[in-house]
Amino acid sequence: MRNRKRLIRILLYALLLIVFCVYVTPIWYIVTTSFKLERDAYAIPPKVFFVPTLANYFDAFSGRGMGHNFFNSLVVSSVSSVLALLLGTPAAYALSRFEFKKKESIFFWFLSTRMAPFILAGLPVYLLSKQIGLYDTRTLLVIMDMLINLAWVVWMMRSFFDDIPPDIDEACMVDGCSRTSALFRVILPLATPGLVASTIFCLIMSWNEYFFAMILTSFNAQTLPAAISSFLTVYGLLWGQMAAAGTVIAIPIMVFVFFMQKHIIRGLTMGAVKS
Repeated sequence: MRNRKRLIRILLYALLLIVFCVYVTPIWYIVTTSFKLERDAYAIPPKVFFVPTLANYFDAFSGRGMGHNFFNSLVVSSVSSVLALLLGTPAAYALSRFEFKKKESIFFWFLSTRMAPFILAGLPVYLLSKQIGLYDTRTLLVIMDMLINLAWVVWMMRSFFDDIPPDIDEACMVDGCSRTSALFRVILPLATPGLVASTIFCLIMSWNEYFFAMILTSFNAQTLPAAISSFLTVYGLLWGQMAAAGTVIAIPIMVFVFFMQKHIIRGLTMGAVKS
């Protein structure tokens, strides 16, 4: 029996090691390729030992102007996430606390906006933005990313508000607070893990959004995920520069998640939907 348990433990550790390698190997490959010279980046099999260089980063962000695209990504993701939280949080609170006709239908409508493929809205938004002069602007991308994230915020925050007893709202109003004051002074601080988790999801979705950034921009408002396609040239694929840009895309979200992981774990566990 002891040998059987030891064998099961060894197999579990081996399985975890395989899963770890499957997830980490692509990240390791991209990061190491970003520091390779061109001849090393194209080497088959990939070189494990090489002389590192920052030439790919300088070429991508100085020579090809990817710094401008990085700024666009930063502005679009942060502003759209804030707007989604500002609009979605009160809507989620209303859906959690108030009873009115078609409440569940409205909630389902929010979720249904995530069910349709983006291509259905791509062409109409493209034509409309051309007519009203919003094409290739950060404003248009902020609006589209905000609409994409709004459903996430309403869905997640409603579950958090449902976990907070309504008696707390009533106790605040008995003490003289208005409904709005109770929300901002008491309920939102209690729902901080949910706000953090929602913010993380919004930032990740906006930062990595590719479809609308590709079809609704040409140069001025192009974000990093869309700008990476410029490394596919008539002379071939610039692996080193593309890997450098991909590494820069991944770093901000990874750093943010690392410092906020305690709130994320707490938020995901506290906001679980009750059966």
